[in-house]
Amino acid sequence: MILRIIVYCFMIILLAAHFSRANHDILALLVLLVPFLLFIKQKWVLATLEVIAYLSALVWLYGAYHYIQIRIATGDDWGRLLFIMGAVSLFSAWSGYFMRSEKIKKVYETKK
Repeated sequence: MILRIIVYCFMIILLAAHFSRANHDILALLVLLVPFLLFIKQKWVLATLEVIAYLSALVWLYGAYHYIQIRIATGDDWGRLLFIMGAVSLFSAWSGYFMRSEKIKKVYETKK
């Protein structure tokens, strides 16, 4: 379970760095607060974290499209950029799927 949380936190750090590089510092700080939701042991937290990971993948794909358009306009090579940002997007989506583990679900079951 700890490994899954570490993977998710690494994804969050990458997303915060992406926002910070684009001068969206407030958004970067908000994203860095997301892992603190892990301290709330309820089912909705897992769903929220999973949605954030999938949205993160979309952010990376949008960023890839934007940066590739810039590279094409300037005549630079864009293949490596597409590969790297596509891989980070897949990593983000995978980290969201990684949160569906039965071990994690048992910890975050809502107690009645």
